[in-house]
Amino acid sequence: MWEYFYKGGVLMYPILICSIISFTIIIERLIFFSTNKINTTLIHKVLELILNKEFEKAKKILQNTNEIIKTIFTKSIEEINSPNFEDTVEDLAEQQISKLERFLPLLAAIASISTLLGFTGTVVGMIKAFESIAQAGYASPQVVAKGIAEALITTAAGLIVAIPTIAFYHYFNYRVDRYTIQVGHFIQELIKLKNKR
Repeated sequence: MWEYFYKGGVLMYPILICSIISFTIIIERLIFFSTNKINTTLIHKVLELILNKEFEKAKKILQNTNEIIKTIFTKSIEEINSPNFEDTVEDLAEQQISKLERFLPLLAAIASISTLLGFTGTVVGMIKAFESIAQAGYASPQVVAKGIAEALITTAAGLIVAIPTIAFYHYFNYRVDRYTIQVGHFIQELIKLKNKR
């Protein structure tokens, strides 16, 4: 493996850095989404308690859910009598939902950068191959092998980093959209409860 890494030339180092950053973000986001699932049964129970004005019981139940849902609903309960309740709740939800998109722009950037680094390696490798031909005065597999090997290795390395990065980027965006829709639905339910009071 390391033999191929060294044969890939200097551009393998930034590709390696991209892979490390990408892997770290993917693991962090997988853990984040696995620990921030929406418990619909619990939220329905909280909404029922809010309707019955049992705010302290609702807050207590919210301690058993994830940080985003807990923050949105706990602060909403505290602002339940505010004249600007609807705006406050929507702003609060927007602030919390933004946490879901953390690092995703960086993940998209890494996918593009690693691909471009791979293609740059292709160009550099081909330039070296043609330089070898120019220096030798003739073309043979032995003369151009090193440059072509570098071109192919960096291209492959760039794509190996980019493909899973793009796949996870789209997966995480799907999770963000799904989460946003679910939270939006519960926020509307909360606003309706406020108007019933």
